[in-house]
Amino acid sequence: MKRKWHVVLVIVLLALITGSVGAFELPEGFVYVTDVIPTVRLDIRYYTGYNFVGTRITGYEAPVAILTREAAEALKTAAEILDEQGYYIKIFDAYRPLRAVEHFVLWGQDLEDQKMKDQFYPEVDKSQLFDLGYIALRSGHSRGSVVDLTLVYKDTLEEVDMGSPFDFFGPISHHGTDLITPEQEANRNILRDAMVAAGFEPYPEEWWHYRLKDEPYPNQYFDFPVDSPEYQSWRGVLDEALAQSVARARQTMNENIGGPFGAAIFDQEGNIIVVASNSVLRDHDPTAHAEVNAIREAGRLLGTHDLSGYILYATGYPCPMCLAATIWANITHVIYGARPEDAEAIGFRDDFIYRFIEGGRVDSSILLIEEYGREECVQLFQEYAEKQKQIY
Repeated sequence: MKRKWHVVLVIVLLALITGSVGAFELPEGFVYVTDVIPTVRLDIRYYTGYNFVGTRITGYEAPVAILTREAAEALKTAAEILDEQGYYIKIFDAYRPLRAVEHFVLWGQDLEDQKMKDQFYPEVDKSQLFDLGYIALRSGHSRGSVVDLTLVYKDTLEEVDMGSPFDFFGPISHHGTDLITPEQEANRNILRDAMVAAGFEPYPEEWWHYRLKDEPYPNQYFDFPVDSPEYQSWRGVLDEALAQSVARARQTMNENIGGPFGAAIFDQEGNIIVVASNSVLRDHDPTAHAEVNAIREAGRLLGTHDLSGYILYATGYPCPMCLAATIWANITHVIYGARPEDAEAIGFRDDFIYRFIEGGRVDSSILLIEEYGREECVQLFQEYAEKQKQIY
């Protein structure tokens, strides 16, 4: 699926910065799943742009999972059963506010918006999504006792192969489908059996969807946002990083130093270490992107090539080069503003390069890659290894 190498598909920071706590409080009867199940993994897709709509969904203000207390306790029972078998649970969605469901409905009515069709509903006509039950005017998620989840292996944290990805619209996602392998069916059954034993019932059309049978609010739908006090404070840091990155990018853009790209690196206490912008035109350096410049400057200021624990904000989704530089710097958390297609719309090639990489890097009309002199080069590598030089 597109851009599988996202540095951040998941943001799991429950206490990133210190400072005053925001005013948000969960309604009585609801809990954060991480408070009940410490081993749970989160990949809250509707907080991100990687979902069938293609943008963050209204009402998802933080990448947290919320459930009724009863549902969370039952889910804990399922998690304990699965833990004994070598698995953790990973949650894609839990409580979903009414405003999010309304967002889905409005999107479903806009037949022109099909940018995520290839990833999530390639064989389904969007006009049929309501009739086929993939989108509804009301969702059980809004009652707080429905959860969408999968399994990951405890030792690797890799997702278990379920035969189709989360939120894939089609018969292959149904329980009992003959479109998957026996092993994939067995994996689904491991999840199903644990969830049923804990008091949940499956939804026949979606292998990931489970509802607590004895849900405490069977007729009540909620609309409070998916949020947390920590993330209210966290957004203050992001607002400052955004403001400084945009201001720096606008300044250098107007001075014809580089493109409309800025970046900031900050620590887990919210202290901004550096702010940088694109300087390709001034420096005559095609690698002088905002993110790379920020990484270089942070390394100089901190006296290290290892930026573990630091966070990068970028005004645009990092290009492949910048993502690679970020990974080399050991930064594991990236937040971005504009998407690759936004940059492509004004003439930049980020999305074009992603498509080249996703295609296996075999299009020689774009880039011819050849091997030559491997023996001599491997010898050089071996000499480095024998000297026990630092690996970074």
